[in-house]
Amino acid sequence: MGNKLCVGLVAAMAGGYLLRRQGLRWGATDEEVHKPLPGDGAVPHPMGETTHAVTIDASAEEIWPWLVQMGHYRAGFYADPSWWDKYSDKYLRSLSRKEAEESGYGFREVPSEARIIPEFQDLKEGDTILDGPPGSAFFTVRLMQPNRALVLYSDSHLRFLVPRSIRENPRYEIYGEFSWAFVLEERGERKTRLIVRTRANQGPRVYRAITKPVILVGGEFFTTRKMLYGIKRRVEGTRASEPVIG
Repeated sequence: MGNKLCVGLVAAMAGGYLLRRQGLRWGATDEEVHKPLPGDGAVPHPMGETTHAVTIDASAEEIWPWLVQMGHYRAGFYADPSWWDKYSDKYLRSLSRKEAEESGYGFREVPSEARIIPEFQDLKEGDTILDGPPGSAFFTVRLMQPNRALVLYSDSHLRFLVPRSIRENPRYEIYGEFSWAFVLEERGERKTRLIVRTRANQGPRVYRAITKPVILVGGEFFTTRKMLYGIKRRVEGTRASEPVIG
């Protein structure tokens, strides 16, 4: 019995370590994890940082329009629905029920687009990108380097992980900010690395301890990985459907 318990504990610890590691750096090389990227200055002294990456068989110019049109009530964020979304959406709705009822919108009622939408290509620095009902979570565009980097910043998302009665009560001093940098690096003809880096601060300490596992496992391990695959599949699928000339 004792041996089985030890084996179980070791397996659980190993699984937890691997899950945490994947949440911190899924798909990224050591070089990509450690080098500075555009947007790092948006949160200059983060308490947490993750770096994820995927190779897409397309040029940076072909990928860029898909990034520019991201957003709630825009083209979506390309993380196609799965079992995780059912529960995360239910939780987000419960936390922002008033905002959702007042706006008449839910969180992810409309699936992500599978095409480039011209009317969503006019994004510029300073613009707001919603990630929920109006009055809830949103991003601000901090940096745009066409065909190179799109950096989004939020000081609303991390606060929305707790009920309204807590996040709006000054006694608890809930705060949080994070940056989301999408960086394109071409690696030869029509082959590009899409790197996504998140840098975050949140507090106080108890709130940070409670929310960090949720962010790493739910937000980073599941959602960011699905988003990268979603972008890759859409970009490469669009290229595959293009007629061959010559």
